[in-house]
Amino acid sequence: MIFSEALVEYTGEKIKVIPWKESILDEIRERPGMYLGLKSLSALQFFLLGYELGKFRSEHRWPSEVPQHFCDWVAYRLHLRSNWNGFWHRAILSRVRDESLAFDRFYELRDEFARREAKVVATIREDKREYQVQRRDADGHRIDCTEELPRSLSIVVYTEDPGFFFEADGQENFFYRGWFLCALDAWDRPIMDRFNVQDENTWKRLIEENKRYKRNLSRTRARIRDKEKRDS
Repeated sequence: MIFSEALVEYTGEKIKVIPWKESILDEIRERPGMYLGLKSLSALQFFLLGYELGKFRSEHRWPSEVPQHFCDWVAYRLHLRSNWNGFWHRAILSRVRDESLAFDRFYELRDEFARREAKVVATIREDKREYQVQRRDADGHRIDCTEELPRSLSIVVYTEDPGFFFEADGQENFFYRGWFLCALDAWDRPIMDRFNVQDENTWKRLIEENKRYKRNLSRTRARIRDKEKRDS
């Protein structure tokens, strides 16, 4: 093995050759001090930003070290209402304030994400796939369009945590594939009557979660209105 394909570690007078792991994240997990200077989730995030930029500038088009939709998994497991627009490190730190403990939590969540298995709760009804949406034409005017949800669209869960995910066949174009939603009404379109239920118990749980979501949303909107009245 040549040194360029391995990590070289000097121990006294001996040289220990350690093969590279599959991902740089696995290397950092074992030796955070060597790569980051300290065991810190923020330091890991800054390192990855530079690492991904370096790959881009060198024209290497390898997949990102952090999997797509990982932040949706973070939101799901940490009981957040959204995926924080992809800022997974901020989402974790919102729940785990200590940087070292947040570093460990990141890797726990990454391990879970890698071995998760979906449970299908409901599948789309063929007669409910169409929906109305507004698009802009070439002149910038809004027009009403009829579009269709994927035939393979399903609602899935992975644990007993609140919320669910949309999944669909990769060959069908669907922007929300892999997205986490904290409640059935959290999507911008009505969906409760569009699906055939496959798992009655989980569906009932999602309905109860949706009721709590709507109550909390109503309270939040009421507080905002009261504040606007006081400030006006």
